Amino acid sequence: MRLLRTELEQQKQDGADKESRINFLTAELERLEKLIVELNQQLNNQYLKEELERQGKLIDELVKESVKHTLSSHPVNCSDAKSSGISEILISNFSSEPFKVACDAETQGGGWTIILRRMDGSEDFYRNWTEYKEGFGDLNGEFFLGLDKIHTLTTESRQELLVILEDFEGNEAYESYEEFGIGNEAQKYVIHTLGKANGTAGDSLSVQRNMEFSTYDRDNDFWIFGNCAVHSTGAWWYVACHTSNLTGRYNDNTLKKGVNWYTFKGYEYSLKRAVMMIRPKN
Repeated sequence: MRLLRTELEQQKQDGADKESRINFLTAELERLEKLIVELNQQLNNQYLKEELERQGKLIDELVKESVKHTLSSHPVNCSDAKSSGISEILISNFSSEPFKVACDAETQGGGWTIILRRMDGSEDFYRNWTEYKEGFGDLNGEFFLGLDKIHTLTTESRQELLVILEDFEGNEAYESYEEFGIGNEAQKYVIHTLGKANGTAGDSLSVQRNMEFSTYDRDNDFWIFGNCAVHSTGAWWYVACHTSNLTGRYNDNTLKKGVNWYTFKGYEYSLKRAVMMIRPKN
């Protein structure tokens, strides 16, 4: 009897040990399964990370290629324009987007970018600083390209300047300048470079060399009696006040208020047409 009881107790103990072993193995299996899941997640995350990095590099390459294509497909000025009219140019240190300009491919060998045009009085040129900074008007008609763009063009490469003038009797004249450049806004768009003049209209711009630009809301001239831009109803590189004023009031023959070029028609003749244009200097 005692032997039988001992045998039964041993079997119970063995059963308890087996159950404990089973429980341990079950827990270990669950732990391993959880570890496998975590490892799979890590592997998936690593794959995802690598895939995202690969896709990012691919997108960067595509963007660079696109920018390169855009840069190569747009000229930086009108030098290569085959015909006169509106073209798109792109200057990377000014903007990542191209902008439109009016080109003259005929006058004196062509290649000109027009920066100012007066022709019929359709546009009001008595405007503020911001408008002259950004530019305004119709590229097919009267307009001012904008001081920021003119500064960028004259900084991108050395430029020569050509001024074309016409009176109401059909008489034309021109004046060219071997070099032309203006500063940036911080420098108030000063004419820092103006080369030797030559032409039939006479030199009415050299007096303005080293002068800053003025508008009716930014007085940068030397006139002690007021603002030349207000007095001359325009915006220009005034001294005190001017020998030229191609932004003056159209068809206004009042002294120094019209579209004037002193050495061509004096201060009391507002010109019918006035064009300023630049091109890279050879």
